[in-house]
Amino acid sequence: MKRLLLLTVFGLFVFSSSAYAQRSPSARKLVKQGVELFGKNNLDGAIAEYDRAIAIDPKFAEAYFNRGKAKRAGGDLDGAIADYEVAAELDRNLATNNHDMTQAYLNRGYIRSNRLDLEGALADFDRAINLDPNDAEAYFKRGRAFLIIGNAKFAIADFDKSISLDDHNPLVYAERGFARQTQGENSEAKKDFERGLKLNNDLRLMLDLHLLDLQMQMKEMQRRQAATRKNIA
Repeated sequence: MKRLLLLTVFGLFVFSSSAYAQRSPSARKLVKQGVELFGKNNLDGAIAEYDRAIAIDPKFAEAYFNRGKAKRAGGDLDGAIADYEVAAELDRNLATNNHDMTQAYLNRGYIRSNRLDLEGALADFDRAINLDPNDAEAYFKRGRAFLIIGNAKFAIADFDKSISLDDHNPLVYAERGFARQTQGENSEAKKDFERGLKLNNDLRLMLDLHLLDLQMQMKEMQRRQAATRKNIA
């Protein structure tokens, strides 16, 4: 059984390596040059090299993937995700538990959440969790999005999962405490607030401001939902 597993893993490695080797030599060289430029923080230069590689070989998954990394580093999250998705379509191995892709979805989801595009944010957080089911931050951010739209039960479930993966983030306890408070679970909420402060009492002011920002987002979301219902009526 162990021998069969080793052969399988070796076979996947050979397949991946041979797939790379079958790419156009000039495209491979351009990707290599792009990686070198990326390492020197020359993002524009790296992207230009990846563009040239893709023009030569439009099915070169690693070129799209590396261009996505450069775009993400430059703050172009939509462009990065578009490249990651193409790379994943061309080579599914690139999408498996991939930290770069997960972080791109998390970052875009966070921006969408702050803009109160909660539907888009939840879709991004779902995708991040599908890519990496053990990312505590993904559950925390999705829980916050659920809380903003008024779904405290789903929010608490996500906060529970986040804490089970990483119990050192005081903000998760603060938001779970707030969610529990909205559900009338005051004693449990108090415990969560105390746990958050115990982790870092220096964060008391930051926790207060964080929860205030959350409350403001929730109120604005409620206002928008009420306006939508009024327009429908």
